[in-house]
Amino acid sequence: MNVEMGVPESFKTPTFNFAVFHESNILLADRLKLTLGLRFNVDRVKIEYDALAYMNMTGGTAERQATYHLTSHVQDSRSKTYTQLLPKIGLTYTFDEKIGNIYALVSKGYRAGGYNIQMFSDILQTDLNAHQQDAMRGDYDVAHTVADYDAIEETIAYKPEESWNYEIGTHLNLFDSQVHFDLALYYMKIRNQQLSQMIPGSNYGRMMVNAGKSHSLGVEATLRGKAVDNALDWGLTYGYTNAKFDEYEDFKDNYVPYVPQHTLSAMIDYHFGKFTLGANLSGQGKTWWDEANTYAQKFYALLGAHADYDFGPVVVSLWGRNLTNTHYNTFAVASSAAGGQRYFAQKGTPVQVGLDVNIHF
Repeated sequence: MNVEMGVPESFKTPTFNFAVFHESNILLADRLKLTLGLRFNVDRVKIEYDALAYMNMTGGTAERQATYHLTSHVQDSRSKTYTQLLPKIGLTYTFDEKIGNIYALVSKGYRAGGYNIQMFSDILQTDLNAHQQDAMRGDYDVAHTVADYDAIEETIAYKPEESWNYEIGTHLNLFDSQVHFDLALYYMKIRNQQLSQMIPGSNYGRMMVNAGKSHSLGVEATLRGKAVDNALDWGLTYGYTNAKFDEYEDFKDNYVPYVPQHTLSAMIDYHFGKFTLGANLSGQGKTWWDEANTYAQKFYALLGAHADYDFGPVVVSLWGRNLTNTHYNTFAVASSAAGGQRYFAQKGTPVQVGLDVNIHF
C-alpha cells in the first residue's frame, strides 16, 4: 500500500495589550522614601486557524487498485482575556547623596498565556490514525463536534505565568566616587512558569508548557570605576542564580533549564589622547538544557579586545571577539531526529575580527 500524507495549515494569532499604571514616591523622613506602584494589565490573545490533514491510501492487486482519501479538517476561532493587578512596594534609605542608598522591594510579575500552533499537526495526525480503518471502506472525512473543538483549545492553550519578587540591595559610591558598587539579592516565587519544550514524538517542533511551581534565588554584584586620572575605565560584574522546580511532574528539585547558574563580565579601557585600547571578558554557565537535567553547557568564558581612534567626525574601531576560539553551545535540545537520548545544538560563534567605521554628521 502506498500512503501520501500532508498537513496544510493557516493561522492568525493577533494579540492586544492594555495597561494603566501609577507610581508614587513618598518621603517618610529626610532620608527614607516609600515607593508605591500599581499596574492594571489586560492581555487578549486570539487564534484563528484553518488546518487540514489528509491521507491518500492506494492499494490492491496489480490488476485492480483503488485510492481512498481520509481527511480531517478543523476551522475555528478562539480567544482568551487575562487581567492582572500588579502591585509594587519599596523602601529606600539614602545615607548621603555622595555615599548612596540601600533599598528593599516587593513586586508581582506576570506574563500572559497563549496558544501553541505547533500542536495542530499532532492533533490532526492523531485523528487520521484513529480512522484509517474507516477509510479502507471508502473516502472518509473525520467529523468534529463542539466538544472536539473545546478539547483542541485545552490542548493548545498554556496559562499565564505569575511571580512574586523580593529584592534587597544597595548602590554605593566609594573612594570619593572613584568606585561604584551595586549589590542585589533576590528571591522569586513563580507559579505556572512558562517553559519551551519539544513536542513529544516530534523532530524539531517546540511548544510552550507550564511548570507547576518554581523558585529562583540569586545575587548580582557590580564594581565599576575610574583610575589613573580618569584615563582608565574598568568594570566587573558577577551574578549567581539558583533556579529550581518546586512542583513539576517528576522534576521536583531539578534545575530550571536555560538559566545559567553563573554569569561573569569584566572590562578595562585605557584612553590616551584620541586613542583607546580595551579588553573584555564574558562568561556564563552551567546551563541545563532539559527539565530532567541530563545534559548541560559547562561554564565558558569569551575574551574580546578593541582598539579605537577618534578622528573627530570619524571613529575607527578594530575589534576581536572570542579570541581564544572557545567552543560552546548557545542552545541544545533532545530530539528523536538525533536518535535516542542524543541532542542537537547550536554552536556559539567562533573567533571573529572586524573593523568598524562610524561617521558622525
